[in-house]
Amino acid sequence: MLDPDLVTIATGAGGTIVASMITKGAIVARARIAGLFRRGTPDEQTAAINAFDNDARVLAEWARVTDQNAELAAELAGAMDQISQEWARRIVEYVTAHPEALSDFEALAAAATVSNFGVQHNSGSGTFINGTVIGGVHNSYDRELTDALRPE
Repeated sequence: MLDPDLVTIATGAGGTIVASMITKGAIVARARIAGLFRRGTPDEQTAAINAFDNDARVLAEWARVTDQNAELAAELAGAMDQISQEWARRIVEYVTAHPEALSDFEALAAAATVSNFGVQHNSGSGTFINGTVIGGVHNSYDRELTDALRPE
């Protein structure tokens, strides 16, 4: 029986890897794959990088087609789910063989849970009593995700 905590970590890390494949983080994530699988054999490292490259190509094609036909968005989401499950399985197998790698995948899974949400609406007329009103919303999700995927 699989450890539920390991499955949760693998699912989160797999989802983060897959999400990075279709965002600006793909190049950074590819470099990080070797680091995540560094405790494995050269064959395991090569297999992980090859799987990343193949999956990224598939998702890039889905994203390109979806850009041309928005009705295919559900198929893209389905492909992402399927590939995320494959990565979760791959991670579970790897961590089972190399338990010392668990902390690397925990950090990656934790990066996926960071999000900020903010709404700002300013309106008014006349003079603002205290002068100019300046505001904004800072979202550090991309930076934290990129940091988690950055090679060590």
